[in-house]
Amino acid sequence: MNFGIYGGTFDPPHIGHLILAAEAQAQLELERILWVLTPPSHKPDRRITSTAIRLEMLLAAIAGNPVFELSRVDLDRHRRINAVDTVHLLRQTYPQAGLVYLMGGDSLRDLPTWVRPQEFLVACDAIG
Repeated sequence: MNFGIYGGTFDPPHIGHLILAAEAQAQLELERILWVLTPPSHKPDRRITSTAIRLEMLLAAIAGNPVFELSRVDLDRHRRINAVDTVHLLRQTYPQAGLVYLMGGDSLRDLPTWVRPQEFLVACDAIG
């Protein structure tokens, strides 16, 4: 069984996010897409909508698709959040699942600036 991890600030979630997730699910035969709402760690100069409102918008956007599921893995943590730790935590939660991290081109471009990017790449079973 393979799960997609789709992390982002989703401010706002839009049709491009939904298309990427749906296409990844179909092409990579993912059983579930875990949507991970994150704080704005890579957008320091941009004003970001409150977490509560972004959460409400994301839940509305993914409603109705049984493959899409909100993961609270980053919302419920009380320390600095980064993708590599998120993947490690999800690996503990879903030890039998293959984990495919989904990202758009902007995130892929910025990947070298992420916290421990090489460890992140090793932690994922694939990047989509």
